[in-house]
Amino acid sequence: MATDETALAALYSPLRRFAAVVADARADPDDLVQESFARVFARGGLDGIDDPLAYLRRVVLNLAHNERRRSQAAQRALARHGATAESEPVAYPSDLAELLRLDARSRALLYLTELERASIAEAAEIVGCSEGAARMQLSRARRRLRDLLEREDDDDARTH
Repeated sequence: MATDETALAALYSPLRRFAAVVADARADPDDLVQESFARVFARGGLDGIDDPLAYLRRVVLNLAHNERRRSQAAQRALARHGATAESEPVAYPSDLAELLRLDARSRALLYLTELERASIAEAAEIVGCSEGAARMQLSRARRRLRDLLEREDDDDARTH
């Protein structure tokens, strides 16, 4: 148990950074990390897990995806009944807002390959897709992000 606690303490910071990237703007990265730890302990701890960081990143990504799906379902239900959400979406500086328009898997792949310098094969394994699918998704994500940022630059140039 002490070994698991020591390992989890060392994994907390990199997992929190990852959770902050892949989570919806309203989700708390700490909650996602803590839930991933709880799931690891529920299955018996880190024994038998070859790469705990990769495993926990996959859990965090799945939790973020599930949270986004629940949030979207709740928003659709509110809209059907003519109600609105009580709080406004969190506003971020434009580049981050553009990044958040990408799906969680694309953000995860970008984070892992660009910031963590993981190979595409490693990133694909973490997010649960083939290397070819990861390459395609990265290419599409980069293109979409570039298009969004260029469109924003064009809008800024027209207003100034």
